[in-house]
Amino acid sequence: MDMLRYLLFENPLTPCIVLGLVALGAAVFWSRTGSRRAGAVAIACCGLAAALVLVAWLVETDRERVAKTLDIMSSAASRGDAETFIAQISPNYDTAAGGKAGMSMVVQTAMKFVRGQGETPAITIEGGRATITQVYHFSPAPNSRMVVPPQYESFTWEGVLAPDADGRWRLRSAIATRPERMTPQDAARGLMKLAAQFSSLP
Repeated sequence: MDMLRYLLFENPLTPCIVLGLVALGAAVFWSRTGSRRAGAVAIACCGLAAALVLVAWLVETDRERVAKTLDIMSSAASRGDAETFIAQISPNYDTAAGGKAGMSMVVQTAMKFVRGQGETPAITIEGGRATITQVYHFSPAPNSRMVVPPQYESFTWEGVLAPDADGRWRLRSAIATRPERMTPQDAARGLMKLAAQFSSLP
């Protein structure tokens, strides 16, 4: 079912190619034999391919909504736009990790010192929640004197997103898993220590 949904709504290119090949074969057969049935098959395949493209354009799946949220987060992190990034955090963010207010402070702190760019995430959706794994690459923010240690230039993080009352998919929890396991708060404290070291240099 997931594969069918993916092919129909998210990536209709493969079925469209198949339909196009069938339509081409039927059209060639029709041109040589004049078969009405072959002509009808060619027309039907072209119509079905057009319908698939239209449906894929009109229908936005949960996976596409999650991917859009993650893309907004990645773009905001690369620009240092903390406000836009924070808007993708759910009001229901993990209360044990300080809730949205705590996570917002972490984001604001981090973006003073670094910029990040996310790779294409792996997304799994089940039971109305999306589990994602994504790699972020970090570099110093403009005008920052801080040097990001090589071992921390890339982070792999895992997160959970779920739809809020307005239907938007937002971040509910997050944790880094590589190069070491740490919470966003741990990462922010590490950044603060590094920034303090470099700010003390002449």
